[in-house]
Amino acid sequence: MTGAGQRAADPDLRREAGFAALDRGDLEAGRLAVLQSLDLAPPTLDKVLDVARRLASAGLSADAERVLRQSAEMFVDRVEPKLQLAWLFLEAGEDAMAIETAREALNQHPDNPDLHRVLAAAHERCGSLADAAESLAEVLATEPGDVEANRRMAGLLERLGDSAGATRCLERVVGLTRGQDREAMASLGIALSRNGQHKEAVRTLSDAAKRWPGVASVHGDLAMALYAAGQVEEAIWGFSEALRLDPGSAQAQCGLGLAYQRLERWEEAAAAFRLTESLAPDQSVGPFNLGLVLRALGNNEEARRALLRAAALAPEDEEIREALDSLASSVSAESPAPSPRFSGDLESFGLPEVLEFMRVQSKTGSVVISSRQGAGIVRLVQGRLTSASAPGIQRLGETLVNRGTISRSELEAALVIQRTELRQSTEALGSVLLRNRPGLREQLNQAILQQILDGLVEMLGWSEGAFSFHPAAESEIPSISFDTQSVVMKVFGMIDQHTSRSSSTRLEEDR
Repeated sequence: MTGAGQRAADPDLRREAGFAALDRGDLEAGRLAVLQSLDLAPPTLDKVLDVARRLASAGLSADAERVLRQSAEMFVDRVEPKLQLAWLFLEAGEDAMAIETAREALNQHPDNPDLHRVLAAAHERCGSLADAAESLAEVLATEPGDVEANRRMAGLLERLGDSAGATRCLERVVGLTRGQDREAMASLGIALSRNGQHKEAVRTLSDAAKRWPGVASVHGDLAMALYAAGQVEEAIWGFSEALRLDPGSAQAQCGLGLAYQRLERWEEAAAAFRLTESLAPDQSVGPFNLGLVLRALGNNEEARRALLRAAALAPEDEEIREALDSLASSVSAESPAPSPRFSGDLESFGLPEVLEFMRVQSKTGSVVISSRQGAGIVRLVQGRLTSASAPGIQRLGETLVNRGTISRSELEAALVIQRTELRQSTEALGSVLLRNRPGLREQLNQAILQQILDGLVEMLGWSEGAFSFHPAAESEIPSISFDTQSVVMKVFGMIDQHTSRSSSTRLEEDR
């Protein structure tokens, strides 16, 4: 036999040649070679598993699955092929198949902790937290010193509402790692603080701050524990130290604002929350707390604008809605003069009628609609629609990034400018983007219109709820706006089309 023939007939050489081809990107030649190597001679289990791993890493999941199923039949008493097959399904996002495979294997290998690990991971990804915790409990029954299993169990128990159980798991992680795991130390301190064990929380996080003196997040966590324990002056020092180490920490800036707020140092609190909003433009915590502080300062109009920005970011947040309602009530009580603000319920005065009134009266401001499904906001300038948001409707910036209209970096840069100008609306973002890229007008026009249509369709489906109008200072009509009457007609057309399709589907099913 020639040298080439010998190499072709040698399963080890053939397998190595296949691996080399896969590494080069020659997938077809590689897969043929490694699969042939398994047929040339009875392979060992280790070699079969190695082939399956390399096929899977090259993206040849179907071939890897076939190899693993065959090896499970060949090595019927071994757990490894079944375990690797379950992980293959999990990594491919086929959670149900991963659960089925792991459960079948557990019938034969009930005490195998690795099977319980993959089962726990699949259950957690499916949202079955209790089942995931049960599987991890099986792991810990066999291997109580497993650091990662204890860490994951802590997260699951916290989400399931078992704070005490989560704390015990974190205490085990800290003990097993001898206090060298920074994340575990921080998580334990936060859990202790949340459970009201303030002395223990401060002691744990103080220890962490000594071990990692240059880490801003550790000082921020310690400051929050001090704040929760009522040691507000010490908390201010802690937040200031965190900000010295990381001036861009929104968490520390917000904590500093909360501490100033508790001490009724309102101006300092407002400054801190303004910085929080600029550092975390996609979070409602900055503008919400800023609104509360501005109200305490008697600046009700700025407070209202801040709370509306918060509501736009978190339309389902009841606390924000209550703050808006409370602010509106207090302003109304303070001023006996008639107010242009008005409200009502959707049963007696529907959203189309509200919008038509706004159009006819050329109103400028925001209509806030609240229902059991969440809260929505419609903005108008001189009676023309400029934006609408509702629960479940993607924000304009994310829509434009997903469509490829702008890049993620362009969006982030525009948001920074938007926050600097203290504006938090879709039309403001659109104006910033147009300023930098005038050629985007048509794409922005379409995206904003679609967002308004989707938001109004969502809100028109709310059979009950309430609305309130919050006027704003008169301003020029933004570069992108829409005739309110035309948009409402389009919305009705969309609803009619959907109803017609639904009726046709039911007729076809009846036949």
